[in-house]
Amino acid sequence: MKVVEVDVGARLHFGFLDLNGSLGRIFGGIGVGIEEPRTTLVATSNDALEAVGPDSARALKFARRFMGHFDLKEGASVRISSSIPPHVGLGSGTRLALAVGKALSTLFDIDTSIEDLANIMGRSKRSSVGTVSFERGGFVLDGGHRKEGIRGFPPLLFHTMLPIDWFFVVVVPMSLRGTSGNEEDKKFKQLKVREEVSSKICRIVLMSMLPSILEEDVRNFGSAVSEVQRLMGECFSSIQGGNFISPLSEEIALFMENEGAFGVGQSSWGPTVYGVVEGYEAAHALSLKLQKVLRDESMIFVSSCAHEGARVEVRGDRFDDF
Repeated sequence: MKVVEVDVGARLHFGFLDLNGSLGRIFGGIGVGIEEPRTTLVATSNDALEAVGPDSARALKFARRFMGHFDLKEGASVRISSSIPPHVGLGSGTRLALAVGKALSTLFDIDTSIEDLANIMGRSKRSSVGTVSFERGGFVLDGGHRKEGIRGFPPLLFHTMLPIDWFFVVVVPMSLRGTSGNEEDKKFKQLKVREEVSSKICRIVLMSMLPSILEEDVRNFGSAVSEVQRLMGECFSSIQGGNFISPLSEEIALFMENEGAFGVGQSSWGPTVYGVVEGYEAAHALSLKLQKVLRDESMIFVSSCAHEGARVEVRGDRFDDF
């Protein structure tokens, strides 16, 4: 029996190039694929369409969407062995949607590009960071969407791998949840961002963040990350209650900064926050300090940039053996 396994890590979203849109384009995602946590699932043919395991309700919705788009009458079983925590800013929705779509397209021998798959599954409406890093890993910068007319998939402006000794210390306050779905759409419509703020972000990304990656300058990279975070916080402060989604997230970011992180930020709507550190030993030491302060209230992990995209394995063993 044909079995398809898909395994992929999460992503961090640093922010957007332009939320003003006066030049005719809007958004422009900035972010990076990371190794942890992971979404792992397998799919096989089945009499009916079903999903089991963590986040199975969302997985089943994505599977129905895929099967409906291609008018497939066959059944399929999707078994999830691990999933990224939902609605915390780690891109769980896109990861799960694309993992389900990739597994089913492979299972039923449907040839579709990652851009088309994202469109089918309703992803990359604003940023392509989740989709591009799903396929390739790495650091991603896209050119946003046209404000008017057919949007299409955001053009990829820059993609590369971050140095292997750059690490992200990531903290997820598990008592909090970020914004998603219809609530997210409403909040984006409420945004009123000054052109000068978008101009500053674009300049920082172009003249500081990208050169620091190419020159492997972690200090300037971290500084650029923190400055983009500050400006993004300014953009969203009126609708999230401050520069971070919660005082706890802000306190954690400040703690990491005081303990030597080169840069800090909130991923997407949070509550996940991260610090940029050089070397695994420094990253591990910071994570231990955070564990002592936060005890069991948060999920804390260390991850490097993902240097590859989702791993897709096709095998012929029995589904029950997984």
